[in-house]
Amino acid sequence: TIVFCISIFELPLLGAKRKTIKMTGDLYPEITTVGSLAKALDIEFAKINSSLRSSSSINIRQLPTTYARVENKKRFSQVYIAAKEKLYLPDFWRDGVCLAHGSTNNIYELIQALTYWLSKDVDTTSLVEKFQFVTANKEAKAFDENNEVSYKWDLILNDSSKKDIKPFVELAVKDNIVSRLFPFTSLMRLCFSRCTGYPYTSDTPIVTPINKNRFEVRTAKNVLIGIGNAKEALKMVKDNLPLDIKPAIKGTAEDLQNCT
Repeated sequence: TIVFCISIFELPLLGAKRKTIKMTGDLYPEITTVGSLAKALDIEFAKINSSLRSSSSINIRQLPTTYARVENKKRFSQVYIAAKEKLYLPDFWRDGVCLAHGSTNNIYELIQALTYWLSKDVDTTSLVEKFQFVTANKEAKAFDENNEVSYKWDLILNDSSKKDIKPFVELAVKDNIVSRLFPFTSLMRLCFSRCTGYPYTSDTPIVTPINKNRFEVRTAKNVLIGIGNAKEALKMVKDNLPLDIKPAIKGTAEDLQNCT
């Protein structure tokens, strides 16, 4: 099933709402002519014989509360439109990760890029090379090359703002089990996921630095496991991992659930 969704932002509220709607309508005649963004997109999809279609009729007068997206299997895109200038702003997701963003004032270019990304098994590099208005996110290359786990560990290890967690990370990246999980941070906490895309899994311990080379380890349900140095914290993490722990898979928590 292929669904198209639209998000709107940068729209003044309250007293300026009526003026904003008129201004937005003037910027997007292809939308106002047919009555909704969804209908305008359907017309463009049909022109290029794409099977993508809008899921519902979303009228421009509903701004700014409407939201939808286009999805095909493990890929989806969200599209935002600007209010102060004519811009379609799509993003490009695969396996739960946003890999690229775009900015174009041409609805035909937008439709071409969405169809290419969602209907073909292409990587981010191919998308960016084909559509100059699309820019890859900095992590895209690592995800395209299936190197996202080690990329993320290196990113955290070399982040000067996360120096308090560094002693633990230096040990964890050498561990044959923990280093194969996907690390991510939440405030000061270091978390681990069994998948590389969002939403992540939430069934592994969490490590929080409390002072120099002292770490608090808690379960995902916030139950204290213990406090210790980096070596002791790593042991606590390993001792409290799920019994069937395996290297993080590409995809989301739902994908992991479906393959177990």
